[in-house]
Amino acid sequence: MYPKRLATTGVALAAAFGLALTGCAPTTSGDTTTGVPPSSSAPADPQAELTAAFEQLNKQSARVKVTSPLINGSGVLDPVAKTSDMTMDMGAMGKIQMISTGDDVYLKMTGTLAAGSSGDKWLHMDMSKVSDDSQFKILADGDPGNVRKMLKSIVTVERTGPGAYAGTLDYSKAGDETADVVKTFGDGAKSVPFTAAVDSEGRLTELVIDMTVLAESLGEMRSTYSDFGLSVTATAPPAKQVEKAPMDLLEAFGG
Repeated sequence: MYPKRLATTGVALAAAFGLALTGCAPTTSGDTTTGVPPSSSAPADPQAELTAAFEQLNKQSARVKVTSPLINGSGVLDPVAKTSDMTMDMGAMGKIQMISTGDDVYLKMTGTLAAGSSGDKWLHMDMSKVSDDSQFKILADGDPGNVRKMLKSIVTVERTGPGAYAGTLDYSKAGDETADVVKTFGDGAKSVPFTAAVDSEGRLTELVIDMTVLAESLGEMRSTYSDFGLSVTATAPPAKQVEKAPMDLLEAFGG
């Protein structure tokens, strides 16, 4: 049995981690130098500039790294091809490895996160059959990087320097998957500070969310994006190592 609390523990951090899952483009540049988007195509205001930078995450493959006091993760993804290989370490709770190939997602968990399974097998989920609100649907059709969900939560943005931005997020605007965050932290979840960095090609290279306004122990979550355009290979586990994910797991995570 997968208790609901396992699904909602650290969900605010997981929401930012999910943002890391983004797309593919023909460029092979790995440059992450902070700078100003090209003036010929730069939108007119900070919010539009940052929106455009976020949207790039749905168009290019990337390497992603997420660090925070409670959750750390890394991986690669190509949302156009709908492939990714990501690992998230939740400390004492255990680790999650997720491989996505099209609509097929394979999940392996350790520690208390693996409650209800042996932990020896990969759990298979067909994303075409789960709710759009599922926390496992990280490469959703039309918004493979969950970028637009994050954009909905941005309520203020200001430019603080060349390629540098600061603002606030309102998790009540991010979708049903963050409802537990709002319920737990109340009004604090409606004004969460963030900073962002954009490179000279107008791509988001860093997002830092200050979660201390929710709880001091949550600290800052720092997500970095690099190696844009890299080739992403995600291979499904051998069939003998795979079993169907139980329904209560999907239900616990909003599926």
